[in-house]
Amino acid sequence: MSVRHHIKVLVIDDDPAVCKTVGLLLEDHGYRPKTFTDAQEGIEHAAEESFQIALVDLRMPAMDGVEVVERLKTIDDRMSCIVMTAYPELSTATETMRRGTCDYIPKPFEKEQLIEAVDRACRQLGLIYKDETDLNRLIGQRIRAERLRQNLTLRQLSDRTDLTTSQLSQVELGKNAASIWALARISNSLGQRLASLLDGL
Repeated sequence: MSVRHHIKVLVIDDDPAVCKTVGLLLEDHGYRPKTFTDAQEGIEHAAEESFQIALVDLRMPAMDGVEVVERLKTIDDRMSCIVMTAYPELSTATETMRRGTCDYIPKPFEKEQLIEAVDRACRQLGLIYKDETDLNRLIGQRIRAERLRQNLTLRQLSDRTDLTTSQLSQVELGKNAASIWALARISNSLGQRLASLLDGL
């Protein structure tokens, strides 16, 4: 069974019934949703709490979905945004895609259709994992990405952590599960808190 409990989904729709239905559906499939009927409130919350996925209604009274997506991507460009709409139009779909939307769901939608869209977005982000091996791979990818962002070689990270380059390489490749002690050494050497390194996993 796929693991989804670490994935937080932001739902913004001015219809309370839709928010409730979508929120319960996501919970039933293991996701951690937070729903908002007010777009501005949802955006402000996204600035305070990290979400990996956003489900956004296209037509809302105070702010349309295109603007919401644009503002969410400004907060976190890694967030995958899915637009829901009862008014599917090619031009609108093209515009939302250009602004950063990864998928487009017409209303009314089947439950399976919505979950498949969210699952698909998560798979593209590498968020869904099935076992410990997948989790090790995700941790390794995050460590490697941060090391490369800081232009550090394995040797330099080894000098900082007292772990061998071979040990670090195995961790980055996800072939070995690093102990909490080792992860703490690595995160500290990268100038990060361990909780930040593991956030969302």
